[in-house]
Amino acid sequence: MTAHIYLIDDDEAIRSSLAALLATVGWQTETYSSVLNFQQAVGELDNLSGCLLLDIRMPGKTGMTLLEEWQQQGLETPVIIMTGHGNIDLCRRAFKNGAFEFLTKPIDADLLIETVGAAMEHQRTLQEQRGKTIDLQTKLNTLSSRENDVLALIVAGLSNKEIARELALSPRTVEAHRANIFTKLEINSLAKLINIYGGLALLTPTK
Repeated sequence: MTAHIYLIDDDEAIRSSLAALLATVGWQTETYSSVLNFQQAVGELDNLSGCLLLDIRMPGKTGMTLLEEWQQQGLETPVIIMTGHGNIDLCRRAFKNGAFEFLTKPIDADLLIETVGAAMEHQRTLQEQRGKTIDLQTKLNTLSSRENDVLALIVAGLSNKEIARELALSPRTVEAHRANIFTKLEINSLAKLINIYGGLALLTPTK
C-alpha cells in the first residue's frame, strides 16, 4: 500500500503551499478542507498508510475531535497537529490523545519535512511489525488444542516431565507434541521458540 500524507486544513493557501513543499521530497499529499470531507473520502480509517497533517481548529468537526476519536479507535497512523493558536494546555491535550508531533504555524519548512519523514518511518515500522505478528499468529493457528497446551507450558518454563504430569500424558507423547510444535512454527531451538513466540503463545486461546 502506497504511503500518503493526508493534509486537513480549512485554509486553502496553507493546503496549497504545504502540498507543494511536500511534493519536492516526492511525497504524495491528499488535501481536504474539513474533517468531514476527509472522512467521506477515505472511508475505512484503519486502512490508511502514511501520516496525517491535521489543523486543530476548523469550522465544523475540529481536528482535536478527530484526534480523540482516532485515539479511542486505537488507530496507529501518526497524526501531526498543526495550529496557529498553540498553548501548553492544547499541546498537552494533543499528546495525551496520541499526537505524533505538535507544530505551530507558520511551520518551518525543514522542521515539517523532518517531522513528516519521522512519522512516515514510524508508520512503516509499525506496518512491518504488524505483518510479522500476523505471520507468526498464522503459524500458531496451525497448532492443535493439545499442542497449544504443551506450548504454553514450554513457554512457562516447564520440562517435558513436568508437562507430562501437568497434562496427564506420557513423556514420549509430550516429546512428540514438542517436535510437531517446532516443525509447524519453523523453529529449531527452545531459545528461539520463547523469544519469537513466547508472548503470542500465552495470548493464544486453546481451541
